[in-house]
Amino acid sequence: MWYFTREGLCKAARTVHQSDESKTLAITQASEGNVTIHAENSLTTSKHAKLDHQLAYGEYMFTKNHFLVTIKNARSGNKVMDTFNWFFHNLDNHPLHEECPQGEHALLLYALQVHQDWHNKLTLKQAYNIGTINKDLLDKISQELDKRDIRAGIDQVNPHAKPLHSACQPDPHNNFC
Repeated sequence: MWYFTREGLCKAARTVHQSDESKTLAITQASEGNVTIHAENSLTTSKHAKLDHQLAYGEYMFTKNHFLVTIKNARSGNKVMDTFNWFFHNLDNHPLHEECPQGEHALLLYALQVHQDWHNKLTLKQAYNIGTINKDLLDKISQELDKRDIRAGIDQVNPHAKPLHSACQPDPHNNFC
């Protein structure tokens, strides 16, 4: 989804501008019996690209609009468009979204995993409704993040939290805490 972020779109615009200077073309097979012609440098992965879960949650949700327009323009069909609309809607309205930043990170990891799995299954003609949140998978991802944080000790020290058992300093005038 990085390619649909502001940064990704700007990099793509620069690449297109640079490709105007390069006339090298590549032929790829789009589907059985069909081929497409691309500028050769448009086929390479950007060295600046980030995985979905490396994006900030707001940045990821920004990309959805560009992604949806792209799949609409690619004429993927109303069913695919609706499925992805529901996918993003359900992510953005999921209760974990309110548990910043841990919940948002879990949602991003979920999106990355499900989105990749959906594309893999699509090539096998086994695509499913990505718009339905798999609660068990999302719970598993959240639990794994919790375990990782516990192992890292993140939940043990918060410099802004008041200690549960503070040392009582007696008032020198009345010996009370």
